[in-house]
Amino acid sequence: MIKVRTEDAVGKVLAYDTTYVGPDNATVLLKRGHVISQEDVERLKNSGVYYVWVEGEEEPGYVYEWDITPYVASKIIGKNLEFRYSGQGLTRVVSTSSGVLRVDAEAVTKFNENGQVLVITMPNNRPLGKGEIAAVIEVIPLKMRKEELESLPYKEMLKVDEFRYKKVGAVITGSEVYEGRKKDAYLPVILSKCQKYGWELVYHEFVPDDEDRIAKAITNAYSSGAEAVIVTGGMSVDATDKTVPAIRKLGAEVVAYGVPMKPTTMTAIAYLEGKPLFAVSAGGIYYSEWNSIDLLFTRMMTGEKLTKRDIASIGVGGIQEIYLKKSHHH
Repeated sequence: MIKVRTEDAVGKVLAYDTTYVGPDNATVLLKRGHVISQEDVERLKNSGVYYVWVEGEEEPGYVYEWDITPYVASKIIGKNLEFRYSGQGLTRVVSTSSGVLRVDAEAVTKFNENGQVLVITMPNNRPLGKGEIAAVIEVIPLKMRKEELESLPYKEMLKVDEFRYKKVGAVITGSEVYEGRKKDAYLPVILSKCQKYGWELVYHEFVPDDEDRIAKAITNAYSSGAEAVIVTGGMSVDATDKTVPAIRKLGAEVVAYGVPMKPTTMTAIAYLEGKPLFAVSAGGIYYSEWNSIDLLFTRMMTGEKLTKRDIASIGVGGIQEIYLKKSHHH
């Protein structure tokens, strides 16, 4: 690889990916292997590119950007992930199945101290659909010494835990819906979450705000094949609201009633004979795009047994972007 003045590069083979600013300020990519034309020269210089790297003698002992990030990816990804080099020193890591991304934050931080090749991830415990981006790996310089690249602190840093449970039951509470005073808006939200994460809604029932009826509907859902149940509404401290008493009545282990996140703070996390039992307030309708179903129920669906400490720890960073966008409180 040789550095030459852009005007001297006509007819030579570009040795890396580079870009110039084309008409209407769009970025145009010239890929490695492209033969440089006179027209390219003008466009590159108009974008402030006065020198380019062209094919020539490879320097022994060095690894170049197109080999660096795929190599790093291969050393740090775990199950249900794959990677693709996408040019300009950047490799994308994507999920091969839906589930929850687990990130070894300590390992990523330690690795990134090298300052030259960087691992940039989605947040830990983030649910991913199949084919969604989990991380990108980008290298800053064009080349690195082979020994230096090979001596970085590699270990498995990323994996996706698949959903162990796939069959969901829904119990929609609210006498106003049950009596037909108000059209239900929650079932479509649950159906869209099932579609997003690859679950199947195997049972749903509408019930009034009655402790026994709610408890019975939850039991019906499990006996109809649901591996996990979501109960919606009836979560406030109003005298009418009966969801949590119904859950307790069934003898479920309630890990949390109230979770430190905005929106859908009024969420209950419980396990009935080890099976996920989840309850969420009406806030999940207004904030349908992203709520505690996405942040917490997805984790329960992997078979993870959430603890009081797990729930407490989401308070740092617990304000979700959607809350800032859609709430009237800021």
